[in-house]
Amino acid sequence: MPRQAMEKAPWEGGLPRLILLATDLSCRCDRALDRAVLLAQQWRAKLLVVHVLEGTEPRDPPPLDLARRQVEADLEGRSVEWELALERGEPAEAILRQAQAQGAGLIVTGVARRDPLGESTLGAIVEQLAKQAPIPLLAVKGRARRPYARLVVATDFSEPSRHAIACARALLPDTEMALFHAYRLPFEGFIGKDGNESELRAMAEGEAAAFLKAEPSSPPLRMEYGWPESALSAHVRKEAIELAMLGTQGRTGLKGFLVGSVAKRLMACLPCDVLVVRGPEAG
Repeated sequence: MPRQAMEKAPWEGGLPRLILLATDLSCRCDRALDRAVLLAQQWRAKLLVVHVLEGTEPRDPPPLDLARRQVEADLEGRSVEWELALERGEPAEAILRQAQAQGAGLIVTGVARRDPLGESTLGAIVEQLAKQAPIPLLAVKGRARRPYARLVVATDFSEPSRHAIACARALLPDTEMALFHAYRLPFEGFIGKDGNESELRAMAEGEAAAFLKAEPSSPPLRMEYGWPESALSAHVRKEAIELAMLGTQGRTGLKGFLVGSVAKRLMACLPCDVLVVRGPEAG
């Protein structure tokens, strides 16, 4: 589903009035449901629960009745306005179709599974949504015990990461925000980092200063030498970060941070929830 041209980013019109929860109605989506409900209450938004039917799912009793009973049971006692929508077809396309038709401002989903070591498997549907959704996508991994208290925005000092900062300010103004940048030497195994790390850090600091100069209020920035996946994951664990925000369509080439496979790996390896924010179309 191609992204439609928009004059403004989705969050610039204010807090979302509709949150879309994409669910297969299994227990692996319970955490996503809890977080979606908490955000709906926090923003006074309506919850649209979307379930895409597989071709083999039973039709007697009607799938809508089965799904409604389960959603009613899951949401019993929770003060949130909700609606259920059932779709058939390719899941990512069906979810995006509902998001566009209903005017959703956020898509919330779970991850496919977590292995015994705690690593998550995104699944093809989440990957497709991350690539195609014109609105922010929240992949939930942790338990939603309270509103987000601390978040980190991964930045490569590009416009997409600036979009992510603006989104964080708009959607979660009361959440403590920090920035994180990872830098490393290309072909380190052949060149060796010892004689170059200080120079690389100086270059990164120069880029950071230029980037933050345009920010109305500069969040604290942490910079670490290393691969983005391992450096940011370690930071998230050490600082008990609950949410990481990624701006997609960052720079290309050796210095690129949030481009394609890197963003995908970050979504999979980070131990916290991940909010993916689509930046401006690459020129």
